Amino acid sequence: MANVAIAAEGLSKRYYIPSPHETDTSADGSAVPASRLRLRRRRATSGTWIDAVADLTFQIDHGEAVGLIGRNGAGKSTLLKLLSRVTRPTAGHVDVYGRVGALLEVGTGFHPELTGRENAFLSGAILGMSRRDISTRFDDIVEFAEIAPFIDMPVKHYSSGMFARLGFAVAAFLRPAILIVDEILAVGDLPFQAKCLAHMRQLSADGTTVLFVSHNLLAMADFCSRGLVMADGHLTFDGPMSEAISGYRRMLPASAASDAATEGRPSHELRVNGRPAVGTIECRPHDALEVEVDVDHPRDAGLSEVVLNLVIEAADGRKAIHLRNDIAGTGLTIGPGGTTFTIAIDDLSLAPGAYTMLLRFVSLRADRPVIWDTDRLQVLIVGDQRLASLVQPRYRFSQRAGSL
Repeated sequence: MANVAIAAEGLSKRYYIPSPHETDTSADGSAVPASRLRLRRRRATSGTWIDAVADLTFQIDHGEAVGLIGRNGAGKSTLLKLLSRVTRPTAGHVDVYGRVGALLEVGTGFHPELTGRENAFLSGAILGMSRRDISTRFDDIVEFAEIAPFIDMPVKHYSSGMFARLGFAVAAFLRPAILIVDEILAVGDLPFQAKCLAHMRQLSADGTTVLFVSHNLLAMADFCSRGLVMADGHLTFDGPMSEAISGYRRMLPASAASDAATEGRPSHELRVNGRPAVGTIECRPHDALEVEVDVDHPRDAGLSEVVLNLVIEAADGRKAIHLRNDIAGTGLTIGPGGTTFTIAIDDLSLAPGAYTMLLRFVSLRADRPVIWDTDRLQVLIVGDQRLASLVQPRYRFSQRAGSL
């Protein structure tokens, strides 16, 4: 166990969902006295229980960079709170070996009335660090967070981006043995996200264990070597990051609550190169590709402009091809009845490998906005698999003798 950073066994967390009459307001909207509310909850029989995290068993070693992915509501944030000791498990246990730095949400652990400087020292003290240790790292924290002019301002006046920068800098530069980072990085701009990823990579190389949660699968693929996939509170996959992303992608179309909006989704039929899009579509690197979709729009729907996206992604989630009709300068509309849309690619310059393809329709008519995706289709580009790139342009090698 000398190299183990986190060890969870049978880890579970249940939450009680009260029925409407158990809430803290009465039928007329007035507040319910606390004594009555406690008695009401003790007698509660009509509410339900939900397993936010259910029977998780896993182990993470020191120095590993692990990505945790899953749809909203899968249990990721609850798991991070259990690992950070923010909440206690209902069953099972988790052992954490080393000081933990956690960035779970904007402003976590910061007192709004204290300044950025005071909160940095407070966070270090909570982690068990001496004032001298914090002082030696304070300048690095301020420089990384890029908030030197505001460091002595109460953080209640900070923007969400300033909160994110200071929070990450404090969590990362106080040198925890284990760094836990939730989707908080989505608050920062792209240059700051790049700085954070580069710093986490350096921390991981120096032996810090990093557990990273994000919906940015490209960042996960670039940074993490191992992936954990969660669904409905359960751990459904634990293995290489590329396989975790691929498995997560396969889960999306089968889910009744997939990330793609399905309400108001019209019926459609997809064809590739004139044939129904079923199973796996095989192509060679420079083949032409024609994608057609027949859309049957509701009879009561009015005419509206459509933005049609064709997206082809690699197994690790990177977008290999993304085409949009509005960027191409082609206006598309959809109205009542049937409409056929066609996207023609003359030269599919993808390197051999496995990809997924989908079409996304966006219609933002004010009275009836619709966003929906087709199911993901497997696309296999056949050929020599030794190429590591996503694209394969037409090329040639040559040689000629020269005089020196």
